[in-house]
Amino acid sequence: PLDVVSALLTAWPDAVNVEDDIFDQTPLQLACSIRAPLEIVTALFNTWLSYKDNRTNSAILSFQEEEYAFYRDIEMFFSCLYALCNNNTDTQSPREIMDYFIHIQLWNGTSLVLDRNP
Repeated sequence: PLDVVSALLTAWPDAVNVEDDIFDQTPLQLACSIRAPLEIVTALFNTWLSYKDNRTNSAILSFQEEEYAFYRDIEMFFSCLYALCNNNTDTQSPREIMDYFIHIQLWNGTSLVLDRNP
């Protein structure tokens, strides 16, 4: 559950970028592929976004290339990220994206919105 993921990320935040030996996936990719709860994906993504290399459009949009069967909450989550990367303010404004990230406590996502829309 979330407590375990949070404890592991606190003890070893770099783990969020490490691919496993079996599926060659990071914990975030694995969480998306198994349709983990939004809280788990948010915790992993928040840590993932704390790394500068992961804050690029190409890194974020790489999740679009995968064939994840997102459920509604995760679909909304990635829709906001993709809109931010594509500067697509027709669907969601930066303010709406930031409000959503605040609501789900994706703090590094909130700072990403602010960095891209000062």
